Amino acid sequence: MNNDQELYTQQLAQFAASQSFDERSVEFFDDVWQEAGVKDIAKMTTADAKSVLQVLGESEASPEFTKALLAQAITAGMPEQVVGYILESDTDGDGRTLAQEIFNDGTSPFQPNQPSVLASKQNQFQSSSEEDMEIQI
Repeated sequence: MNNDQELYTQQLAQFAASQSFDERSVEFFDDVWQEAGVKDIAKMTTADAKSVLQVLGESEASPEFTKALLAQAITAGMPEQVVGYILESDTDGDGRTLAQEIFNDGTSPFQPNQPSVLASKQNQFQSSSEEDMEIQI
């Protein structure tokens, strides 16, 4: 497990510990597990994880819902390698892992994101600085 993955797994575990999942929310999450064909969270495989990611993607699950679902799964005993697989996935192909999107960006891990306004402004600033340097020389 790499350092980033370990950090995100710890963040997810801390988030899970701070939650109190009532019966209603657990039933709601159970619908996702059932639709993905997961019979026992504690015995999940990466193939099960792929099915869960597909169900979440098709339902356009929000970052908050995804984070809560994974937190509930950790409390239910999801194997560490499966948690790692899900957190490191990039189902939308935008170059950001699911963990980066739900913990850092607050963006959907199931829909590709456009470059942030900040990043484009930084690129504009860098370009104009380079032009200024060329003029000064």
